[in-house]
Amino acid sequence: MSRDVLIKINYAFVALLLIGASLIVMYHESPERLIQGEWVEKNWRLEKDNASKKIASTFHLQDELRKEILRNIEDLHLGVWKFEQDGTLLSAEEPSDHSGMEWIIKGRGHVLELRKDGRQVESFQIQQISKDKLVLHLNFDLQVKGIIEIVLERKEQVDQYAAEI
Repeated sequence: MSRDVLIKINYAFVALLLIGASLIVMYHESPERLIQGEWVEKNWRLEKDNASKKIASTFHLQDELRKEILRNIEDLHLGVWKFEQDGTLLSAEEPSDHSGMEWIIKGRGHVLELRKDGRQVESFQIQQISKDKLVLHLNFDLQVKGIIEIVLERKEQVDQYAAEI
């Protein structure tokens, strides 16, 4: 093979790699796209470090404790989280234009930060995200030594299952 042919093959190979990489980036499901929509709370669970494994696995978070932990996030007490494309977070059951709640995904797509009026209100670790399931971990008060796990399911999936029954 001549040198000119090898150079052309090299350029074609690099061009194909760049085109392939750009297509993957453009069409890959990012956390920002996956999280958009309405999500229904399905489960709240408190995992305590200082509790026995049997108690930690069966202990469910009471409603009063949940409200105390999220006292600064009044809009999320209703059980339906609506992530808008423009970065706003609404309650789907009681929509209000004056809530001022925003969501941002930070890091490598594993941190969900909620802001109200420009200041951080809460930060969650995204444990799992798919088109129909979102699992968030909220680390809270160090004196309690625990993690709250919040499991959300996409609202369309819940409505679809109810329609089938």
